Amino acid sequence: MAIFKCGNMGGMRRSKRTNTLVIISDYTKGLYHDKWIGGVLHYTGMGKNGDQDINWAQNATLAACGRNDVDIHLFEVMDAGEYVYCGRIELVDRPYVDIQPGENGIDRKVWMFPVRPVPDNDVQKPAMFVFQNMDDYKKRGKNVDAEYIKMVAERKKSAKKSAGKLVSSTTSTHQVFSRPTSTIPSDIIGKQVRHKSYGEGTITDIAGTIIIVSFKSGGERKLGYEVCIKNKLLEFI
Repeated sequence: MAIFKCGNMGGMRRSKRTNTLVIISDYTKGLYHDKWIGGVLHYTGMGKNGDQDINWAQNATLAACGRNDVDIHLFEVMDAGEYVYCGRIELVDRPYVDIQPGENGIDRKVWMFPVRPVPDNDVQKPAMFVFQNMDDYKKRGKNVDAEYIKMVAERKKSAKKSAGKLVSSTTSTHQVFSRPTSTIPSDIIGKQVRHKSYGEGTITDIAGTIIIVSFKSGGERKLGYEVCIKNKLLEFI
């Protein structure tokens, strides 16, 4: 939300402030049946019940990817509440219609968007949802969503049992460990950088964990420093 200036609800989050669309593939909810087939993510469009409309809301934005100058970014959720950034994505084929059950359990037509990260990096994917090709998906993919949700529930149940045993065996002394906050070196202000999506620019300011970069062709952008460095989206030149 801080980086892309988008909302905190929904699987497709548009931000006109940053001219981006964040799409989220959440395997823990079992509503939209997204699949990785042959290295391509077949992503389900917006609309929980009834036939989906490709010209409605962010379905239209994603369908026009590559022609509307909107950057599309992908996150995956394999554990509830944990969002894994996969990078900027692009459409690699035409959207097509599929049949999936809605939130009410009634089958309806949905739009599937074949997308792939740019560059084609080896993003983290849940193994159960990865198929070599369409034939492999037809052979193994029928019940994969229900199987994944069952696996997640069993994992949570096992974690609760382990936590209960830990609490019963500890003393009254409690220690709280928090994830260390990364510190951005102040001397990077004024340095030249190259971003994989926005090209060359200059770091003009730092705001907490965010760096502000003025790009030659992309204007001013606010970027998460740790995300950019970890995913090799930014390099100093």
